[in-house]
Amino acid sequence: MKISLNWLKDWLPLELDARELSGRLTSLGFEVSSLEKRGPAFRGVVAAKILEVSKHPNADRLRLCLVDDGTSRLTVVCGAANVAAGQLVPLARVGATLPGGRTLSAAKIRGVESQGMLCSAAELGLSGDHSGILQLPPTPLGGELAETLGPADEVLDVEVTPNRPDCLSHRGLARELAAFLKLPLKQAPASTPPAPAGQCPQVSIEAAKACPLYCARLISGVTVGPSPAWLAAKLEAVGLRPINNVVDVTNYVLLDLGQPLHAFDAARLAGPGLRVRFARAGESLAALDGKPYALSAEILVIADSARPVAIAGVMGGLETGVTEKTTSVILESACFAPPDIRRASRRLRLRSDSSYRFERGVDPEAVLEASERAAALIARLGGKGSSVSAPGIAGAPPPAAKPIQASAERINGLLGSSFPEPQIEACLRGLGRLHPEGPGRWLLAPRSYRRDLESAADLAEEVARLAGYDSIPSQAAPVPPRAAKATPYESLARRCRSRLSAAGLLEACNYDFVCEKTLRLCGLSSAEAPRLANPVSDEWTLLRPSLLPGLLQNAAGNLKHGAAAVKLFELGAQYARRGQAIEERRHLAGLLLGPLRERCWKPELAPDLGFHDAKGLAQDLLSGLPALKWTPLRQASGATAADPLFHPAAALRLELPEGALGTVGLLHPTISRAWGLERQPVALLDLDLERLLVSSWPQARFAPYSQFPASWRDLSLLADKTLPYAELEAAARGDAQTLRRLDLVDVYAGKGLPAGKRGLTLRLTFGRMDRTLTDAEVDSEIARALERLKAAGAELRR
Repeated sequence: MKISLNWLKDWLPLELDARELSGRLTSLGFEVSSLEKRGPAFRGVVAAKILEVSKHPNADRLRLCLVDDGTSRLTVVCGAANVAAGQLVPLARVGATLPGGRTLSAAKIRGVESQGMLCSAAELGLSGDHSGILQLPPTPLGGELAETLGPADEVLDVEVTPNRPDCLSHRGLARELAAFLKLPLKQAPASTPPAPAGQCPQVSIEAAKACPLYCARLISGVTVGPSPAWLAAKLEAVGLRPINNVVDVTNYVLLDLGQPLHAFDAARLAGPGLRVRFARAGESLAALDGKPYALSAEILVIADSARPVAIAGVMGGLETGVTEKTTSVILESACFAPPDIRRASRRLRLRSDSSYRFERGVDPEAVLEASERAAALIARLGGKGSSVSAPGIAGAPPPAAKPIQASAERINGLLGSSFPEPQIEACLRGLGRLHPEGPGRWLLAPRSYRRDLESAADLAEEVARLAGYDSIPSQAAPVPPRAAKATPYESLARRCRSRLSAAGLLEACNYDFVCEKTLRLCGLSSAEAPRLANPVSDEWTLLRPSLLPGLLQNAAGNLKHGAAAVKLFELGAQYARRGQAIEERRHLAGLLLGPLRERCWKPELAPDLGFHDAKGLAQDLLSGLPALKWTPLRQASGATAADPLFHPAAALRLELPEGALGTVGLLHPTISRAWGLERQPVALLDLDLERLLVSSWPQARFAPYSQFPASWRDLSLLADKTLPYAELEAAARGDAQTLRRLDLVDVYAGKGLPAGKRGLTLRLTFGRMDRTLTDAEVDSEIARALERLKAAGAELRR
């Protein structure tokens, strides 16, 4: 929120400069993100009136303007398209100093001498508007514009936390600073409207929970026109563009008191009054931003007798907005329930300064105060014939917050401080009505705008802020901290991160949201992905059904930026529809692409990563997991969300007795081409961590090693190409008690072998803990292994 230092001084006798004030606000918990200096940084610029405009004799895009500066008539060459006779504009006379220290001198422009310069707001440093010459409100001719616009100002951009909507105004922050700096808070200027005249508007509330209080006033005889200079300057200082005197008053009161208001053109309303209700089926509204909005039954609206005329707390309707032809205005001030305004704003994707405040909650006691002040200002600025009716009021303010019991002992105990009772009492008095209940004990009734105060802990936080966090001593905690015990998922995630990082993979962190285009490129159906009711953007409308699309996006992006290899993994949630419910499951996904080593003097030492590398990662992660079965994807029963991403002939399904654990394999060629990754094989890994968590995973235990030498034998086998290696390994192992290790040494398929056959060389290592095995014992074990291998379909290669 932008705060004007000059505006803030209307409420406080501040003597701090902007930087000092920024430090004080930060101490109070309101971070200042930026400081901006505004206001006149020029001299010699006066108000002048354009008497006539004619074409430049030597240039089609230039004009000659005859202007009156109050003392003389001057000819000025101007290139702006918006100049017209009768306008009041800023004139920089010859010798004037403009922002940046530039001094204006007389000059001939295409053969015609220009006796000054007509200025835009940007050229004067008042705003970034370069669109045309700045048009001034009624201002005496020849008057120094720097004096007319008022003193220079500094604007602070203050970050207000969501729990402090009472500080989304100049008065709100002034209250905080008054308590912190111990300064008197000025009272709001007298704002008594003229004696009530005319019939007050009829208002009714049909949704009492969504709108506890609604107030409307009829202001007649209004002349809509430009705002006076003081009002326009205040709004421009905080980044708002002046529109007209009626709309500008509502914006001014919003920024001054924090209460949103809206003005309707009374002549464009149908029926005798306004109703607060929920929208009906088929209703729609063209809002002030010019866009039509379809309304649903959960959107609160303000309606006349015929149709909705405003989206309650969000934005008014275009048809009933105030225009130059408006002569009577109905001024709205209300208190809406934050959840209903937040729901409507998000459902319609429509945000405004009003909805920003209503979503967080406004002060119900400011509803009538703001209405009265705005009505008085509109009547004063709208002409002598303006009259204001009595307010039409429906509903009542919400009940006051419950009183809070507090004590000096409790507050000091929560803060670890030793503040004296008088200091604590002084801090609490600014928060509401304080009733003593004994020595060092109080009952506090919070003020209507402090709905965030609910417990003694909240009061302790306020005491700490107002007394200063630096005044609380820094002491070691009396109880030594203890590390929390890791949950089963945290332990599993730590194991996965450790193993994959050691293998050279980097962890990716992607959002849980995807768009339909991403799923389409991955061959996944967006119909099965849960759709967000209030997406943060049009690009993120769905919850991801798999982690792999995010990794494919990462890989494509890395390759575009010159990466030779991509080795990534991610742990996160993926989502699926289960009837009316949404299922969330935690998965692990991995992606391997490119050479094993990015820089190597010998290319054959750095082959491309592929299927076996991904399978090796899975084997390393799942080592020791019993009953794990590897099945070709085409033969696997059931399907997973990520199956369309895998090449059906180059992927394996990992299965446990409880169900599918995951898939490892190569990326489908069609999807590879869609992502521009077809030049190299892309290996993928997808594991269901929820399945792993419920699996019986034996705890690893240390086993002593033998001090005696081992014996090994190599077996060259001949087997069908279709015979899975896992069956061969199981047969070779059998129940041999002395087999310590089994390794696949070589695989050969080609010339010299029967058709459909392949050769495999297994190395079997034997040993005992208590002695060295004899050759006869090893030969006996080999003979039994060969018998088991023969039964499995393999024979010794001769």
